[in-house]
Amino acid sequence: MPQPSSAAAGWGEWGPWLFVGGATAYLALPFEPPERAWGAAAALAVALALWAWRRPGPWREGAALAVALGLAGAGWSAWTAHRAPPPLAESIHFAEVTGRVESLEHRLNGTRVRLSDARIAGREAPMTIRIVFSADDGEPRPGARIAFAARLSPPLPPVHPDAFDLPRRAWFQGIAAMGYALSPWRELAPPPDDIGTAAFRAAIAHARQSLRVRVLAAFPEGDALGGIATALTVGETGAVPPDTLRAWRESGLAHMLSISGLHLGLFAGFAFLVVRRGLALVPALALEYPIKKWAAAVALCLTTLYLLISGGSVPTVRAWLMTAAALAAVTLDRSPFSLRLVGLAAATVVLIDPEAVMGPSFQMSFAAVLALIAAYRSPLLSVPFTALPPWVARAAIALVGTLATTVVATVATAPFALYHFGQVALHALPANLLAVPVLGLWVMPWGMIAGFAAPFGLEAGPLHLMGYGIAWIDRVAATVAAWPGHLWFARMPDIGLVLCAAGGVGLCLGHGRMRLPGLALALAGFATPWFAGPPPDFLASPGGAVLAARAGEAYAAIGARSAFARSVWGARTGLPVDSGGWRCDSEGCVSPDGRVARATPASLGDDCTEARVVVARFPVSAAERAACAAPLLLDAADLAREGALAVWIGPTDVLRIDSVRARHGRRPWGCGRGDADDGDQ
Repeated sequence: MPQPSSAAAGWGEWGPWLFVGGATAYLALPFEPPERAWGAAAALAVALALWAWRRPGPWREGAALAVALGLAGAGWSAWTAHRAPPPLAESIHFAEVTGRVESLEHRLNGTRVRLSDARIAGREAPMTIRIVFSADDGEPRPGARIAFAARLSPPLPPVHPDAFDLPRRAWFQGIAAMGYALSPWRELAPPPDDIGTAAFRAAIAHARQSLRVRVLAAFPEGDALGGIATALTVGETGAVPPDTLRAWRESGLAHMLSISGLHLGLFAGFAFLVVRRGLALVPALALEYPIKKWAAAVALCLTTLYLLISGGSVPTVRAWLMTAAALAAVTLDRSPFSLRLVGLAAATVVLIDPEAVMGPSFQMSFAAVLALIAAYRSPLLSVPFTALPPWVARAAIALVGTLATTVVATVATAPFALYHFGQVALHALPANLLAVPVLGLWVMPWGMIAGFAAPFGLEAGPLHLMGYGIAWIDRVAATVAAWPGHLWFARMPDIGLVLCAAGGVGLCLGHGRMRLPGLALALAGFATPWFAGPPPDFLASPGGAVLAARAGEAYAAIGARSAFARSVWGARTGLPVDSGGWRCDSEGCVSPDGRVARATPASLGDDCTEARVVVARFPVSAAERAACAAPLLLDAADLAREGALAVWIGPTDVLRIDSVRARHGRRPWGCGRGDADDGDQ
């Protein structure tokens, strides 16, 4: 019987990542491919397949399969994108809305609610919307139909060309509008056919809400420990204070607040251990039946319940897929750790939600788990401890394992952290050494016990004990975040991220010398922040509501409600963005260095002669534009068309202009509308 070639055998590991790469390439395009491009791509795939069939060979077969899988990923993303409902065409300042509560998320300033089958008075088509209710309005019951008045708008566009694309995320989630409630909600009678999938989702959402309320009630009101416990049990971080979030992020412990592989692995491991040890206490069962497989099956069921209660975020779904595959492998007497399973989990997430591949959760979680499995397969980490006493060997293995896990995961996720957040925690190693064992040995077991005790009203004791461990981890985060030099700020360009991602996959999946190209690509990607060039000299939010001009190693910002834009700009540029510094009078404002002016109709002529960039949030006639000597004049039409802007200014001219429209504006989800500055939409 002929044996498959090594090249063919490797496609089980490489194939899913080619599919994921195709989906990523489609979403990253600045324009929508025309229909004829898809026809040409399909013809190319067929031609390569025929070529490989007529002249067999591993490289020809590999090339044909690579193109086919890449096109399949791109085609799946495109098909999903074109099936999504369109967003709200324009803002509605007052609308009477009815809809079903699909899910809700408690936040410090209120509750964010997702409504399905939402209907706006005067409009026939139902839609899915997301609404923020104030804390005084209370929380509606999951599954209930409610009515209220609201201010609605399409999902707001990014405030920076490289920032998170909310319209794209909302497009793939089917969210047509977002906004704020203008009146308290009132519950309506449910329709008679209120059954099926919607009822199941409502039941899960109600269980999550009930558990969240019980968890918060076990801690003093406003205590950060309650918010952290809520994040670890039901996957909601809205109740965690901003200062606590910042400390955990800057200390390298933010991954603990997102239910992912670490949490589900600990949960499944604890459940597996308890069930197996419990069954082993019965000799008749232990000697006659496969209790190890029984324990794996029970652990899988409990882990699935944890997935449902946690809300099913991208890291949680990825971790559940990996955990489910590992537990299934135990029942089949196979190895639970496989690079092939990681790839299949990534491809499955893309099949469920193609847009997730563009987010930091997907990228960082899969980068970490792929690197960890590849690293632990390497002989470099096979440290012998056989000469040591058993208890010393176990302690040494735990210490080396924690050290290696932290180092590998930090290096693997660093490019994505730099790209999305503009910073990397440099002291993550000592922070994780002090925190991860407490999370695994104390916090998660007591949290699991509290979850099972909650239906009987006995959760207070376990949660109280869980709080001691959370307090220790919170203290570690605050201490490490206060150390000097705990963060590295840098900007990872697009090409750097692509090189690191492609090189990382090649390094993890390759064998022998085949890893060298991957290593070279990854090292080249890591080097790009040092060659990225200076940050922009001028930034503008959509519509020009908020402006910022660079002055040395900081930005000076101007504009009402600028907090969200300033935070995003700081993350994208790696520089502090402070409010103020502009010189203003009745006729306009000028940046600290005088290169940027925010003009009024009366000051337009003078600003055009003195500034290099002139921002006019009003219509400018063709004659006024022709008479303006400034290298760049942006009027209301330009600001509305281009979205957020980043501009590099030279000694006498404008060197480069980047905009949201150039990056995202020619896609189905478009450039978005509005100039509100709100990070909580």
